[in-house]
Amino acid sequence: MTSVALNAEIVSSIASFAYWGTNRPGVPLDLRAVLALALTCRAFLDPALDQLWRRQLTLFNLAKTLPSNAWEVYEDDKTKLDKTQRLIKTTRIIVPKDWTRFNYYAAKIKELGYDPRAPFGTTELAPPTQRTEGISLEFFTSMIIVRAPYELVPHVRRLRWTAHESLLGIRPHVYTFLNAPLAALALEFPAHAEPPTQYYADAVFVKWTLQAVAEQCLAVREVDLTWTQFEGYAGALSEFLRAVGPRLHAFVANVQAWKEEDLARLAGLPELRRTRLYLEGTAFPWLVHADALPPFSSLVDLTLDAPSLDHCTAFFRALGPCRLEKLSVNTGERPSTSMVQEFCTTLAACCTSSALRALSLSDTGGDSAATPARADCFITNETLLPLTSFPGLRAFKLDLSGLCALDDLFPTKHLPAWPALEALSLGATHGWGQRPALTFTGLAHIVQLCPMLEEVCVAIDASRDTVPPGAQPNERMVAIDLVDSYIPQSEAGAVALSRNLAELFPELEHISAKIREVKEPGHTEAMQEGVSATTEGSGLATKEFWREVEKQVATFVITVCPELRDVAQVTW
Repeated sequence: MTSVALNAEIVSSIASFAYWGTNRPGVPLDLRAVLALALTCRAFLDPALDQLWRRQLTLFNLAKTLPSNAWEVYEDDKTKLDKTQRLIKTTRIIVPKDWTRFNYYAAKIKELGYDPRAPFGTTELAPPTQRTEGISLEFFTSMIIVRAPYELVPHVRRLRWTAHESLLGIRPHVYTFLNAPLAALALEFPAHAEPPTQYYADAVFVKWTLQAVAEQCLAVREVDLTWTQFEGYAGALSEFLRAVGPRLHAFVANVQAWKEEDLARLAGLPELRRTRLYLEGTAFPWLVHADALPPFSSLVDLTLDAPSLDHCTAFFRALGPCRLEKLSVNTGERPSTSMVQEFCTTLAACCTSSALRALSLSDTGGDSAATPARADCFITNETLLPLTSFPGLRAFKLDLSGLCALDDLFPTKHLPAWPALEALSLGATHGWGQRPALTFTGLAHIVQLCPMLEEVCVAIDASRDTVPPGAQPNERMVAIDLVDSYIPQSEAGAVALSRNLAELFPELEHISAKIREVKEPGHTEAMQEGVSATTEGSGLATKEFWREVEKQVATFVITVCPELRDVAQVTW
């Protein structure tokens, strides 16, 4: 017998749809639709509130549910942040009857440490140290002293504790959120300019926090750790892995000192679907000694860190056949052209072609005696040709510090193999390093061959060619990153650029690019975002130039396509 959907389920689904809406990468969620739904009728009130409270970045909003005479907001500039932060402190003792509203809304929070405005699959719109609101250590301490039971958020399932909690001094109190329903814990404490006050050694904090997770959170399935390397880091994680390993679906840690027995245990976890590995060498004997064979039998999401791309190539040769759906590779040294091509060929031979959905290749631009110079490392169309064996690819990111020599033939050679591509990013951090060979003709082919694209980062030579007549536009994209594109610095060049972009992207609202900073007379022009000398001063525009182009794009959309006048969303 077919099950019948209850009214409550239907209303809840409507509220969920209103929350996510037409979610797009990089575009903050507009929660006003959910608020309007809550005010429509009483039936929508609770489901809409569930959506509005489900994700919370901090406890700031929850603390404001206490009686208004029990707290006050003050501006704090002592947390060593880049900007003044609004914090909450208590103004009197919290008494038992003060918790009624607090408990009602706290029970609705399922994810803490995640920005409710961030698109699906992302965590925050800004780095943790740039948060503008939070709670003070004094307020946090006041709450937990008088709190009974001690759980502040009893139904939280995903918890993310970051450098922000360190700077505010509340990092040790993560234990107050280790409740039975917790399924995912992320502790993100990367190196930052101002280290937090050390309540106790990092090794002690990690060890005993994870032991508390093992004892109190029997539903935990995912653990993500990002930490500055310290002595005892791997040892603390090793004990946790032995205790809860068999039930883990994800164990991601930036450890660089694993013992072989720990790696063998990790490779043998039967349900592990996501992990991160540091490949110190090119030999991997622990793969054949895994607790269960074949190693990583359930793995679909893998992040590899290595000094050289050769290590990653050797790893896949040792691993053999795999069914990865997402792969991210980051190396310390700049790989040569032959290294990149060899890695792509090996990956195509080992990974199931129909499985891979997202691929990212990047390096930090490190130099050594054996590292080829940037001018001698080219990424060409032929270099990436082996990757065309992955027809299901939806996201491709290439950010290598070598020179990018992709031209207008790149779309016709590669993109027919990736018809479902939604995100294409080429050189987001390092740029292309030279005058791009890709023109508007090639960009038009990218749009035509990948109709599902929502995110594009490429460099083009805007001085050559125009959009071909009858080119198919992309109405899904609202933002584009043109990195170190070559742009004619003239009024006519700006007009032509705006017209071409308007023809390809009628919904375009924002343009990102590496910019040239104009300094005071007598000073030389300085490049932002680490652009190489090969592009310095040659075709890079100012911030004001790009803002003017954004305005002109919107003008051309309304002029050329009058039917879009009522729906154009212009944000300049």
